[in-house]
Amino acid sequence: MAMPLLKQRRPPGAGDLQINTARKERRPRDKDDAIDAAMDNDETPAPLEHMSPRSIFLLVMAFLVFAAFVLFVLSEMTHHHKLQLLHTVLITPEMQNDVHTACLWVLMLAIPITSVAAWFPVSITQVPGTHDFRIKSPLTPSSPSRTGVGLTFMQRLAHRFHTNHYFRAYQTLAWVLYGVFLTMVLACSPLLQTLLPSAVAAIPYCTFGYRSNAAVVAFISQVLLISSILALERRRDRNRQGRKDRFVLILNNFNNMLLLVGAVLLAIGSEYTRHHTKHYEPAATDENDADHKQRLGYLYSFSSGLGSLALFVTALFNTYGLGGFLSTKRGWRFYQPFVGGAKFVLFQIISWTCFSAGVLVQGLYLLSIVLVEMELFVGAMAVAGALFGISQVVMMISLFVFRRASSPKRSTSTTTPLTAPQTFIDRLQAFADECLGAVVIGMLVNLQWIPSASFFVFYAVTTNLDTYGVVWYGFATVLAEIFFVLTRSVSIHFYSKDSNYGAKKDVSPYRFKYLFPPLLSLLLPGFATYYHYVHDLDAFLPVASLSAFLYVYAFTYRGDPQHTGIRMKENWVTMRSRLIECVKTYFQGKIIREVPLNPSEHYVMAFHPHGIMPTTAMWLLFTERWRELFPGVHPHLLTASVLHQIPLSRDVMQTLGSLEVTRQAFTNALREKKSVMLVPGGQAEMLEQRSQQKQVRVYTKHKGFIRVAIEHGTPLVPVLSFKEGELMDNVNAPLIQKWFVKNLAFPFPYFPYGRWLLPIPRKVETTVVVGAPIRVPRIENPDAKDVDAVHAAYFAALQDMFDRHKHEAGCSDYKLVLI
Repeated sequence: MAMPLLKQRRPPGAGDLQINTARKERRPRDKDDAIDAAMDNDETPAPLEHMSPRSIFLLVMAFLVFAAFVLFVLSEMTHHHKLQLLHTVLITPEMQNDVHTACLWVLMLAIPITSVAAWFPVSITQVPGTHDFRIKSPLTPSSPSRTGVGLTFMQRLAHRFHTNHYFRAYQTLAWVLYGVFLTMVLACSPLLQTLLPSAVAAIPYCTFGYRSNAAVVAFISQVLLISSILALERRRDRNRQGRKDRFVLILNNFNNMLLLVGAVLLAIGSEYTRHHTKHYEPAATDENDADHKQRLGYLYSFSSGLGSLALFVTALFNTYGLGGFLSTKRGWRFYQPFVGGAKFVLFQIISWTCFSAGVLVQGLYLLSIVLVEMELFVGAMAVAGALFGISQVVMMISLFVFRRASSPKRSTSTTTPLTAPQTFIDRLQAFADECLGAVVIGMLVNLQWIPSASFFVFYAVTTNLDTYGVVWYGFATVLAEIFFVLTRSVSIHFYSKDSNYGAKKDVSPYRFKYLFPPLLSLLLPGFATYYHYVHDLDAFLPVASLSAFLYVYAFTYRGDPQHTGIRMKENWVTMRSRLIECVKTYFQGKIIREVPLNPSEHYVMAFHPHGIMPTTAMWLLFTERWRELFPGVHPHLLTASVLHQIPLSRDVMQTLGSLEVTRQAFTNALREKKSVMLVPGGQAEMLEQRSQQKQVRVYTKHKGFIRVAIEHGTPLVPVLSFKEGELMDNVNAPLIQKWFVKNLAFPFPYFPYGRWLLPIPRKVETTVVVGAPIRVPRIENPDAKDVDAVHAAYFAALQDMFDRHKHEAGCSDYKLVLI
């Protein structure tokens, strides 16, 4: 029977696309969000026949390149030292060159073959009993429309580059890397070795035994090329299968696991070679050649370690970037902080933490090869490999629990009974939320201690110091950090007192007594570095690194960000944060609004009480509930001056818009028509806090915030947090603490504790009431009577607000104590 002609030519891009002589209507590609969500969570198993011949081909090519890469690496490892099993069974000395050459040809040819075979139709078959033809091809149409009808192959290729940015990025990077690989191979070709022997001999990777990085480049190029094809296959495959059974996702994870295994192999080979080279004892006849062999051994260890790091990084980023794109319908972005559901965020934190730790350990290992005086513990690469492995597996798991922001949310209505039946998944979700909330709030209240703790770890992994030496250097560095913070804080404190908090313009901040203490703290790191260099001490490298970091970090103080807020990132303040919502859930946070606030106005919000630390104020302003109740109202939180001197703590606070609780920062914000939130009770109120007293203790003797509000005519908004004093406690040494607060503005001794006697706030139901604005007259220079009148009206309103809402807050038996 003669084959009927095709009256309608269509682009060879639709996998399993049926072509008929008659036009057929095709369903729209985009589904409703609800349908997409249901398909994403579909548990129906997908039959194996969905694996097309092209998919099998890609799988085979991936494994073939991986096998060539492994044999290539093993042949180079056996060149440096004998691995008994490999040396006698798999790769004998006579086979090394042959195996090396064969693997090199496989790597050279695999990428073009994969690309060519992927672009052209796998098969064209006639559907039995019909006049239709089925074309199996990798090029999935980018839209339901017939874009590309009658186009040439190059035009279709250009169309894919314009419509699929994942495809464009992966194809470009894959071919660039393949070009680098060819350059590395051709630069070492026998022809060039004949024409330019001295030039080729000077290239390190042209020597047999030192070309693993060329194989690394080819391996990554092959994986990226397959990834670009998977990006095109995403639409066809994901619309037919549930998330857990999509072959494109399975193949992508398989490729990334091959990268991981290859990276581990290189990492182990690198450290094993280094250890073998370090303990190499030359025979009497080859002592003159010992140094040369050691240099070559270290070169191989460094290059293979660097290749291992490249494979680890490629595997994780490909899993996260393309893996997330393949596993979801919509709602996936490469940069999406704190979205995707509590479980997704928790897994992401674990994965990226392990990844960062692995990069740090492997980076220090590579640095220890370059720097002779730096020594790292044996097994560092194995530890790094384990960290990367955990990171990779957890990252894959996280993709299966990702939830789009547009997916239906659990009800937060207060009318829902707490005793409602819960499934195991609900209980697991609640437990994950609670754990995540505890971790986040624990980190927020302890940010100031994290740099200090990291010093001990830094010295332990970068030096050969014993335990005593690590502890001594760690404490010395902590004392230097405290000195740095205190000198700046004391100078600011003295200037604030002398200038009446910036009111006296004739008091210059550039006087010697204000500048000398900070300058002295900046001289000490340089002196310590010089001393360690002159005496050739073991800790020279970490001391020099910390000193350099301090001098670079000092530039972040430019522009007075604690006064001007120039480091604030608006999108961080306004974006939805799943972590903050978990903190709100941890405290069972509830916000009561008495009246709406006008976003076109600005306010002075006074938060009461201070507690051991104003924990609720740290997360209150960044919750979705706050944005729902007070849209467009984003006050700057005024915090203690000392916190704006501590690294990491100041970085987080200033990025989120926090300012220093000084008159200068206060007035600057009001002058720019910005709202502020401060804690008027301050550290004096903190000393009055005790848990389990059934009291809300508010210190009323601070009137500065009322004076500034009157000077600018800004309404006052009382904010009362019930049970704030129940969250944490502090060691009780009132006489010493009052002296430090009065003279140095810091409540030493300060060791807060809460849940399990750790510096983690207790899980206490927190209710916050935001009162109605209290209008104040605008008086440029108010006298004491003006301030006292507003002061009395303000605290009377606070008392009234407490009495109205204490029953709703679960504090019927509490008393408001005005001190």
